[in-house]
Amino acid sequence: MRTIRFRVVGDIEKVNAVIALVHEFDKVDRVEEVADEGQDDHQRDDSSSLGLVDDEGADFHDIEVHALDAQTAEDVRNRVEVAARDLDVIVEFVDTF
Repeated sequence: MRTIRFRVVGDIEKVNAVIALVHEFDKVDRVEEVADEGQDDHQRDDSSSLGLVDDEGADFHDIEVHALDAQTAEDVRNRVEVAARDLDVIVEFVDTF
């Protein structure tokens, strides 16, 4: 089993569209948003700024996917990258959250 971890930055509707896309793969047995223990709402915590525009940006979501084989993992990765461009969201693939 292969695990793909990625962070998506964007509106919740667009993030849900990316998650729905991954659910379409036959050889994916699990897709879930991983809760961030440190921050309940997944928003940046920058107390040094005073509500500047950069601090009021889009939310981020950590997504973990389990693929049954290496080819499916690669296909998921490629489709998520294309969806990110199409939906105008940012995606970052990571080894750990």
